[in-house]
Amino acid sequence: MNNNPFVLNQLLHITNENYQKDANYAIAKTILDNFSNLSAMTIQEVADLCYVSPASISRFVRYLGYSGFSEFKESCEKSIGIEADYSLEVKKARKEDLQPIYERFTNHVLCNIETSFKKIDIEQFDRICERIQKADRIAVFGLEFSNVIGEHIQSRFARMGKLVDLGLDRKEQLDIAKRLTSRSVALLITMEGGYLYRNSEVIDILEQKNCQTVVFTVNPQIKLLQFANEILVCGLENHNTEARISLLYEVEMLLMHYSISYFQNH
Repeated sequence: MNNNPFVLNQLLHITNENYQKDANYAIAKTILDNFSNLSAMTIQEVADLCYVSPASISRFVRYLGYSGFSEFKESCEKSIGIEADYSLEVKKARKEDLQPIYERFTNHVLCNIETSFKKIDIEQFDRICERIQKADRIAVFGLEFSNVIGEHIQSRFARMGKLVDLGLDRKEQLDIAKRLTSRSVALLITMEGGYLYRNSEVIDILEQKNCQTVVFTVNPQIKLLQFANEILVCGLENHNTEARISLLYEVEMLLMHYSISYFQNH
């Protein structure tokens, strides 16, 4: 069962990447335009909105990895909204609360970056970069914001002659994991460990392949991380998405470290 709470990302991915604006683009765009009403709609009503047949809608949801429209609609109903990003304090904030909330957020960001800096291990960076340099394949695994960071990693390594695989949904990531070998490097981005619980099949494959797995997280004590070869700690706080900023900081440090060797050899 494909119970994917990030179905919105799948739909956005299709509309962002489908430059030819084919049938899949049209269906995804229409569903996004009517996403808040989807739970009350039948497959026929969705098909009418998209000016296609119900069979076309069925093919579309199977293309996304769902067994049928009912499973797709269930995932849409369980889709994670913006409220998941923020604490109750933020969600209930009044105008007079904003200054102290923003101050705490900023202090947490600075604390995360300072924590990340203090935990930087040059020898660990050396190990990771050496494995990346020798890798037959490199892949980034994560969801939502992690994929934004993944695209940045992919772009920067491409400038240094290393191609990185990036799957923007679970099906693509599963396919990528199956192609890895013991000589591959997997960069796994999971701020608080949610990816580990929601994508156990991918994690099982990474373990079976015995590839070098590097994890970026603010929660290094998760038992499920025992399989990881290297853990890069991106701070301690993530009450209101502060770790997104310190994650980028940690990634930039690793990219800088790798680039130094690249510059010396070119």
